[in-house]
Amino acid sequence: LSSESANNIAQGQINSVFLALIIVFVILSLLFLSWKMGVIALFPNVITILVFFGSLGWLEIPIGVTISVIAAIALGIGVDDTIHFLSHYNENANKLRNKREASLITLPIVARPMMFSTIALSAGFILFVQSEMESQILFGAFTALTLMVCLAIDMTFLPSVVMETGLITVWDYVGLKFDESFIKGIDLFQNMTVREAKIASLTAYPEDLKQGELLFSQGDIGDEMYVILDGSISIFLEKNGKRTDLVRLEKGNTFGEMGLFRKAERSASAEAAEKTRLLVVNRDCLDPLKKRNPKIAAKLFLNLANRLQSSLKDTHQRLLTQKDFNLKSLEENLNNDEKLREHELLKKPEVLWENLGKKWVDKLQSISQTYKVAKGRRLSKIKYDTGDFLFIASGKVEIESIASPKSDTFSVGYCWSRKGFDLIGEYTLCEGKENATARAVASQDSMLLLFTETKLLALAKQESRLASQFLEDLVCLLSDQLAIADQRLQNN
Repeated sequence: LSSESANNIAQGQINSVFLALIIVFVILSLLFLSWKMGVIALFPNVITILVFFGSLGWLEIPIGVTISVIAAIALGIGVDDTIHFLSHYNENANKLRNKREASLITLPIVARPMMFSTIALSAGFILFVQSEMESQILFGAFTALTLMVCLAIDMTFLPSVVMETGLITVWDYVGLKFDESFIKGIDLFQNMTVREAKIASLTAYPEDLKQGELLFSQGDIGDEMYVILDGSISIFLEKNGKRTDLVRLEKGNTFGEMGLFRKAERSASAEAAEKTRLLVVNRDCLDPLKKRNPKIAAKLFLNLANRLQSSLKDTHQRLLTQKDFNLKSLEENLNNDEKLREHELLKKPEVLWENLGKKWVDKLQSISQTYKVAKGRRLSKIKYDTGDFLFIASGKVEIESIASPKSDTFSVGYCWSRKGFDLIGEYTLCEGKENATARAVASQDSMLLLFTETKLLALAKQESRLASQFLEDLVCLLSDQLAIADQRLQNN
């Protein structure tokens, strides 16, 4: 009877441990707004419990009444250490805007209190080894050992894994006062729900500026993009001590996109025109967002692509409105364009498509509108709207600008050439209009793929990982083309 009672108690304790694990997992998942973060936060404690039970089996020690409660004790204390580390890490990550540095700084801060508290608790439990009862000796020794194992895993596993994941707490989420009207005024949050906009914001870093405070200077190398949540930013140039104000960006505007993907040199300086709150986005934010919330990442990349395409069109329009056109031969113009592309391209378009894999490429082609254009024919029948993107599946397309508005024929002032799965970003200049300042002509038999904004948003819902990767590649291509366009503008 005594043996059966002990077995029932031991089995009940084991069941309680599993129930506690489930409850703690749910609470951690709610706290960090992600079941994946719940698993990560619970993982050190699960390993500790497995080490405890494994040690009992290895040493052939039966689970008694006193020993069975050790797992529950270790779980409660271990979770406390985990939450302490993650809370301090989240605070440092927001300050430093670098997950690796935040992890390295957090560890020394929390290591001492975690070590001292665990050592003190272990010392208290280890006193049980002086007992004359074997069960009490085992209880004290194994509790102390289990707590030390939990501390070791918390100090080695957590700092490394949080560098690869984003951390969002429910308190941060509730603290964001977003509503429908607010997110409609922010370029980066278009087509997002309030929940999606909050999660996207919390993966980035907030920054508050006082009036007149400098954000960055002309010539600085930047790898961050900024979204104005409140206030305004003045963009200006300084030369020989003279300041020239270029533009004042208001709430909702996005700037610095080129630095996000190219670590580009800042072409102008930026300062707060008034008390301003910014959202700072860098690659450290986007990679975890792609892994944890690919649907939100896809929408964010689509909004970035629209923003870059608009900037690309503006830059090309500035090229075409210059008075002193460079009327070189078409062949020489194309050769110069190819040399510039080779110098500025970070990733070749065909490589990006190849990396997607055949399965994903077939899926993308299935949602696109396909156009076949014979050699020498104009691309005039393609219905192209804002938010659409045109790629070349095969062949070659040239965008020719009109050098003389009075001429009935196109005399090439500027010429862009696209081939081999490239994005025809310059097609926004043509827009299928007869009075457009440029025209697109197939210099070879070509097949084109048109991706509409509606189809891309649908893809984000159905195949979120594919959409996020494709749209990130699209942003990279647009960044390259914008860098080339800026260089051409400077050269002319």
